[in-house]
Amino acid sequence: MEDIRLPRLMLNSIRGVYSFYKHQEAKIRIRNLIKAKQEIWLDVGNGDTGKDGWITVDITKNCDIFWDLRRGLPFPDESISKIYSSHFLEHLSFRGGQRFLEECLRVLVHSGTFSICVPDARLYIEAYLKGSPLDDFCKYRPAYNNTTKIDYVNYMAYMDGHHNYMFDEENLLFILKSAGFRNVHVRQFNPDLDIKQRDYESIYAEAEK
Repeated sequence: MEDIRLPRLMLNSIRGVYSFYKHQEAKIRIRNLIKAKQEIWLDVGNGDTGKDGWITVDITKNCDIFWDLRRGLPFPDESISKIYSSHFLEHLSFRGGQRFLEECLRVLVHSGTFSICVPDARLYIEAYLKGSPLDDFCKYRPAYNNTTKIDYVNYMAYMDGHHNYMFDEENLLFILKSAGFRNVHVRQFNPDLDIKQRDYESIYAEAEK
């Protein structure tokens, strides 16, 4: 047992050191961004390198700023002009989502914009009620156990532990308004921002501080 535990402890220690170093590195980069006094556009939860002026924030090796978003947003009040979030909010608990939206509101400048897309749970619920073919929606096979129709809903709600909250158009708009955003409204697919492959399952919304 000790032989198994030791490598795991070593691996966890290495991960901890790496995370600490990357977070310190992120703080330095953020200070430099603030000093530059230019507009900052954040793409949160996007693991890739930012494009077209967007700066990505995530905990992957390819993102621009390594930061665990569960710790909030490491930016001063009213320092960000735009925030974009794609298929991220559903990975947080309800309370975690509220804290995240509070942080977005805090760091946005006055009239700064928040743009979001999330999976549309209505698709899966309707598929369950209608008995539609499973393969129409269940793209992530490890999250689906290939048994009964209720797995439409299980797939969307839990995604093998990756998802924590479901949305439809009504509650997405309500949650944004309740968080304190203004001019909350549904928007259309934006090819300059959104992922075309996920358009079929997405709800899009936009709001202002």
